Amino acid sequence: MLARLIYRSVSKNPSDADISDILTTSRRKNHAVGITGALCHLRGAYMQYLEGDEAAIECVMAAITEDQRHCGLSVIEYRLIAARAFPQWSMAMLAWDPEIEATLGPLADMGLFGIPPDDAAPIFRSLSMTSHWNVL
Repeated sequence: MLARLIYRSVSKNPSDADISDILTTSRRKNHAVGITGALCHLRGAYMQYLEGDEAAIECVMAAITEDQRHCGLSVIEYRLIAARAFPQWSMAMLAWDPEIEATLGPLADMGLFGIPPDDAAPIFRSLSMTSHWNVL
């Protein structure tokens, strides 16, 4: 069955090198197991949207949970889905800029932890319509 999982966590030491490594590794591993999705990083917080086969998502999440670059991981949504929102993205990264912050409005001031769980998937889908994604 096809599933979607969205989680948040806190970066222990946010750096461009960590984010680059996360993207490189995610893209390689996700492609191999059929996972697609998107990653946001804002003010030291991560929010990631994963979609794919339930077993593959569980496997990827086991590795993400063990990653020492972040802490405070919390799953904010897990559900079965009929279709992928990001079928072409092995892992896309949102490039934050003033336009994105304006799109988010007051939520940008609260950071990623200010996004209510029920709004996470719709917000990812809305943001995916912008041209601010680093996609491979």
